[in-house]
Amino acid sequence: MNIASHTLSRRGLLAGGAAMAAIAPGLNVSFAQQAPTTTRDILVVLFQRGACDWLQMLAPAGDANYVAARPTIRIRTDGNTPGIGVGTLGGTDMYLPAVAPELKTLYDSGKLALIHAVGIPTVDRSHFTCQDMMEKGGADGEPEGNAGWLARHIASAGTGGAELSTVAASATNPVALLGEPTAIAIANTDTFNINGGTANANVIRAINSGPTSDYKKIANAALDAVDDVQAGLRTLSDNSADAGYTNGALSQPLRSLAKLIKMNVGIDIATVDYGGWDMHNSLTGEFNTRTTEFSRAINAFWKDIAAYQNRVTIVTMTEFGRRLQENASQGTDHGSASGIMVLGGNVAGGKIYGNWPGLAANQLVSGDLRVTTDYRQVLAEILVKRHRETKLASVFPTIAYSPLGFMNA
Repeated sequence: MNIASHTLSRRGLLAGGAAMAAIAPGLNVSFAQQAPTTTRDILVVLFQRGACDWLQMLAPAGDANYVAARPTIRIRTDGNTPGIGVGTLGGTDMYLPAVAPELKTLYDSGKLALIHAVGIPTVDRSHFTCQDMMEKGGADGEPEGNAGWLARHIASAGTGGAELSTVAASATNPVALLGEPTAIAIANTDTFNINGGTANANVIRAINSGPTSDYKKIANAALDAVDDVQAGLRTLSDNSADAGYTNGALSQPLRSLAKLIKMNVGIDIATVDYGGWDMHNSLTGEFNTRTTEFSRAINAFWKDIAAYQNRVTIVTMTEFGRRLQENASQGTDHGSASGIMVLGGNVAGGKIYGNWPGLAANQLVSGDLRVTTDYRQVLAEILVKRHRETKLASVFPTIAYSPLGFMNA
């Protein structure tokens, strides 16, 4: 069966998944359906869960207050592994970690923009609360919505509903997609199958043989879709082996997502999670390991989708930053402002954006880097300039559109 010839809607296929679960309890189904090739932009949202320390990710390494507050863990300007200078913000020199040379290459190419002192207008420091608030597009004192910001954007811009238009490269959909019924989680394209594999699929087919019914048609159509996607992956001209992926926790979902993009399945929006940034103890080694994977995986993904770069925008997010002062365990505790990276073919990169608040005691908020850019301002600029959003108030009803200028229209 040719993928493009499939006529069942995704809702029908979802119903087929439910049907099979009823036939054989405990079985789950993943499936896909080829859509016409599109030239629309693709938005990839990468969430660094655990609160990434942006005073390490983009460090004011020569600032006297920074040096004094982080005597053992700071990014340095000298020594055997100095940070990588990338420019200034508010007169302060900023440095990427030495373990992230790939990010510097992307920055120098003019495709990567760095935005500092970004965050949620909130006094909360709970991972769960702040992740939930950010993914729903909210802030302190605002009514909590019942849908994610991406789901509201899909409804507003009318981009959802097509086959595989919205994908989470993870085991489950994130809160940002809450309320979007067509979103589908695909953890790994290489294991696209019914749980239990071919043996279980054959059992389900046998159960659904015989007299036809809508129920059986839908169940078998879902199985056909699995077969079709697996066939599509086998015939995909895949150059990912040369892109530079590692065996790390971010490379695998990005590699899977790149395959779906290159299959032209009609993706508009994709989400990826990369957790483990809650580093209260012995930060340096763990941060370097995780940042190495972060830098290499993003660079590999960018190489892998070379033919699609002018259609792709990748934005990173994290729920909050870390305290300026390192703690007694050579880690950092929960803070306030963090930062965002935006990589894309239409990004005005090679520049640091935002308003640097400074690190003097009277410039901090309860010991934290002050939020000077609402995270929704960054997201709004991407949606308006690159993702056909014309009713921004439907997505972020409490903020005025105020672009920083990092995105080309």
